Amino acid sequence: MAVAACDPATPDRAVTTSAETNVVTPKVTWPAGAKADARAFAALGEPTRAAELAGRSPVPVLAPTSVTFERPTFVVGAEYYALTGRVAGATVAIQGTRAAHRHEDIAPITGDRLLRGTRGFVSVNESIRTTSWIENGVAYSVDIECADPTDKRCVDEAFALDIVEHLAFAGGGAR
Repeated sequence: MAVAACDPATPDRAVTTSAETNVVTPKVTWPAGAKADARAFAALGEPTRAAELAGRSPVPVLAPTSVTFERPTFVVGAEYYALTGRVAGATVAIQGTRAAHRHEDIAPITGDRLLRGTRGFVSVNESIRTTSWIENGVAYSVDIECADPTDKRCVDEAFALDIVEHLAFAGGGAR
């Protein structure tokens, strides 16, 4: 049985999709009276640089309080922040963005899991465990990738869920 989609000799076929993609910026709700959690702020790396970057973040920066990153990398862009660090053989990547890509012909889907008091998703692809949800108008995700694919932290979702549930406000300021 030949499957055309997997046959390299088969020419590429155009797939019809909507060209109408709208990038919208939902209203971000900042945590009321939020003070940066010291443990979460420490996860951002060198304090002076972290304070400067966090102050430019267009979204509330959530960072872990249940793990300590080795050599964290913290980046802030016009619409997002990203925080990555290693935890004894695992890489943890946390992202938050206020940019939402909406397609006219695709309806939003409600998540099937409860994450941080809202509906979200938990999935695994290529051995990378991913959680994603929307909180305060911001789309967040946490990805866990293990150096050893049999590492329990990536085989089941408990480690990822623990990190998600122990994220805390670390700063942010471009309101």
